[in-house]
Amino acid sequence: MSFASVPDQDPRDDLAFLRLHIEACWGPHPPALVPGEQTLLPGGTEPPWKVYLADTTPGRVVLWRPDVAVERRETLLVRATASLACPPDSALDPDVRREVVLRLAASPPDNIVPRDATIRRLTAADAPLFAAFDPDDPPYYVRAEIAPVLGAMVDGRLVSVAHSSRRTARACELGLETRPEVRRRGYGLAVTARWSMAVQAEGLVPIYSALAANTASLALARAAGYLRVAHAAYITA
Repeated sequence: MSFASVPDQDPRDDLAFLRLHIEACWGPHPPALVPGEQTLLPGGTEPPWKVYLADTTPGRVVLWRPDVAVERRETLLVRATASLACPPDSALDPDVRREVVLRLAASPPDNIVPRDATIRRLTAADAPLFAAFDPDDPPYYVRAEIAPVLGAMVDGRLVSVAHSSRRTARACELGLETRPEVRRRGYGLAVTARWSMAVQAEGLVPIYSALAANTASLALARAAGYLRVAHAAYITA
């Protein structure tokens, strides 16, 4: 069924939170999510997927793009359901993705900064640090739309950056990059915690999502105080 516009849900609710993630990640403004099947309203921003299937505590949610023909839906839903049931490290078709969506359930730990690191907020004035951190795309980190940007500094060098890879009027979704040679030393966890607090200080909702097979990222999320809201699969073709 299709739904008309409805008031926004409380972002502390799991389904309302999932809605914020879908809105931030792909652009559409979905209806208030409820367990069962729903269809995005036509005329809005269309996501790249045809069907989005999510297991949540309130129940299973199926969200359809409006241009998907009714006769195709059963086949797509069977594929999405089977993909969701596979182990996280299973090989999938190229047009199938599985993700885990998490929300902050506890105050981020504030005593986890590695002894050799300093965590601070970064701005456009730190362009030289960004250029050394990511020579391929240093201008990316100075854009206002990815704020807040938090970095871990070691001996004057930027080693990890947390930023808002997606930002809306209500929420920010985490983007995290850590230099390969210093991963699993706590820098990513420290900047994630500080980014989460900075987002909350703006009155916005921090969102964490990762591919279901990315066990390292999911472990970091749990350490930073995030808990799973949804395990989802979506199909793009």
